[in-house]
Amino acid sequence: MTVDARAAARRPIHWAVGGALVVATALVPSAESAAAEQKSKVALRYTCPFPSGPEEADVVVSAVLPTSARTGEEIRPAQVAVEVTLPPTALARFGDLDAATLSAVARLTVRNSVGDKSADASWQDLTAPPAELPPPGEGEGEGDDQGALTLTATGDVPTVAFGSPGRATLAADALDLALTSLTEAGEPTTPSGLDVACAPAPGQEAELAGGPVPFPLFRAHEPDLDPVCRFLLEKKKQNKEDSKRI
Repeated sequence: MTVDARAAARRPIHWAVGGALVVATALVPSAESAAAEQKSKVALRYTCPFPSGPEEADVVVSAVLPTSARTGEEIRPAQVAVEVTLPPTALARFGDLDAATLSAVARLTVRNSVGDKSADASWQDLTAPPAELPPPGEGEGEGDDQGALTLTATGDVPTVAFGSPGRATLAADALDLALTSLTEAGEPTTPSGLDVACAPAPGQEAELAGGPVPFPLFRAHEPDLDPVCRFLLEKKKQNKEDSKRI
């Protein structure tokens, strides 16, 4: 099942069977306790087709996620950031255009899975403000990050709700970049835009967060009891009510 959230970027994705997402290894808190949050991130290598040819870009995806959630609860990743580091060879085109700054709008496909069910969500309209381009030719052939440029795109993303028991994960997938270059005077270059569709290099662990999904509690504020214990509990309650009437 694939869901494209481009038409409704903030529409939640649901599965019908009861369960709850647990990020990392935290335990499920009681109904009265508030779920804690933690920052999760994953570093990946992407291949991006630039006019100069296929280029490798280092990408770090991060978000703050709850350590647990109850059945059907909508989870909204917070403080989402996609850091894209472009190598000098990918930036050469913009130097030829006399560009001074480069900005981006990113769209990251995130695969939400639980058990054998999955759906793709679009973390779109993540914006990276204009960043100053390094001087043309700087860092070429020197390795490391000399002459590279890092763009950090941030923004709000859709909620997701998990319902089936099993292992739940959020994993980064395809990354689309809409790059915009401006001159030193702040005017668009000609051409001013470049759309790049990047794909994660094979053989990487793309999981941003994940953990086991337990079965839901029997009631919102009561643990699931076996039939005998439940019978005794109900009997005790009934005896209290009868004694009050006497």
